[in-house]
Amino acid sequence: MNTYKIGDFVRLVEEDAEGYVTSILNDGMIAVTGQDGFEIPVMSSKVTFVHGKMDTEEDRAEQKQEIPQAEFVAEGVYLAIAGDSKQGVAEFYLVNETSYKLLLAMNSLKSGSVKGEYAGEIPSKSAVKIYTANVVSVGTWPEFNFQLLYFSNNLRDSRKPLVIDRKIRPADLSTQKKENATLGLKSWLFRLDEKEGLLDTSKLEEQFMSHRPKKK
Repeated sequence: MNTYKIGDFVRLVEEDAEGYVTSILNDGMIAVTGQDGFEIPVMSSKVTFVHGKMDTEEDRAEQKQEIPQAEFVAEGVYLAIAGDSKQGVAEFYLVNETSYKLLLAMNSLKSGSVKGEYAGEIPSKSAVKIYTANVVSVGTWPEFNFQLLYFSNNLRDSRKPLVIDRKIRPADLSTQKKENATLGLKSWLFRLDEKEGLLDTSKLEEQFMSHRPKKK
């Protein structure tokens, strides 16, 4: 028996219809959303993969040559979410605009449990699909944990791993999508390696304590 996941492109065996898997239901049932935007429940035994639509990772030969220091890009790691409610599937991409090769582990966090969703390499100046979800149920998406290691053949200053948790809320997808040249799609972009705007809790506590009324 085939095991399907959200984002798989399938064809109904007994009907002339195809679409994306947008929900995993109980008792061997899945939900498929076609080009008309309607989601229909169907037995998983009644669909089959459309192999021409299966996602494949192309092997990329890596040139082991140093990048001139002036051309080395050290910042620019994004989470990009493409898709819409009509398609039914939200596609998550890790966009690497840096000169580093990134080693990524992505986990989902929900109800105190952790589930590994993706592990792999993200080449420099590239975008890789790492997750799919039902776009209609954005309000129930789990929190996502990203763990990134930076690799380069260049002689560089030491770079600490990046570990960040990110919760995507419906309001985050209410803005207009932006074009990204590396991804080649319009998407909602979320910067993961942005240093500005991080909350310094020690300074916040110090400020709070300084404004507390003194006891008499």
